[in-house]
Amino acid sequence: MEGRVVEANDIINEMEGKGMAPNAITYNILMNGYCRSGNAKKAFNLHDEMLSRRIQPTQVTYTSLIYVLSKRNIMKEADNLFVKIMDKGVLPDVIMFNALIDGHCTNENVDRALCLLKVDRMKVPPDEVTYNTLMQGHCRKGKVEEARELLNEMKRRGIKPDQISYNTLISGHSRRGDIKDAFRIRDEMLSLGFNPTLLTYNALIQGLCKNQKGDHAEELLKEMLYSAEESRGVRRTSTGVAFGALSPGLSVILTSKSETVPNSKP
Repeated sequence: MEGRVVEANDIINEMEGKGMAPNAITYNILMNGYCRSGNAKKAFNLHDEMLSRRIQPTQVTYTSLIYVLSKRNIMKEADNLFVKIMDKGVLPDVIMFNALIDGHCTNENVDRALCLLKVDRMKVPPDEVTYNTLMQGHCRKGKVEEARELLNEMKRRGIKPDQISYNTLISGHSRRGDIKDAFRIRDEMLSLGFNPTLLTYNALIQGLCKNQKGDHAEELLKEMLYSAEESRGVRRTSTGVAFGALSPGLSVILTSKSETVPNSKP
């Protein structure tokens, strides 16, 4: 990735040599490359170069910078940059806002992320990505009830939950061993017309394995494979990946079951 970014930088020099001036889009593309490769220093150098050339940074520019700060776990600087952006009169869009929310959630600071949602000054209407990110952050910390309340808040605000929303709750309950609640969310998801995905089955089977319910887990795995054959929604390669990921927990249970079966008499 870094090599390609260096080539892109050479292109800017070549453009200038031919009398073509780079614009904000040019810099944003190059900056995004540095940010994706985790090179915050070069990304910010490009930002400074934009300013020195009197090229106005855009929302895309700042989203990339917030992204790289988040990936480098420098959330204080990401927050400070966000404040500076607003002080300059640049209104953040939902993509920039979600990048900051995701950064705090990834760095296990969900309380700060939740506070951002309630700051009236930003006036950024959240979307399903905003709420899904917050829900995932809460579930990673075992706060599934808080995640459920976020889903309810989504509905109150007229934001429609999607499969990711429900899979997040299912996964959160399964990781805690609350398998009944996980299946209750699954049933709610089905009643709304959403089909279970590979993630749905993964989470439920892992939860069943955690609760030593090998028979039920095996039945659900067969259901997943049958559903894949019927609908082709989950292809063979995907189910293979799923089985590979689940087999350690499932095989332990199935092995323990087989060890308890008495040998048949000759």
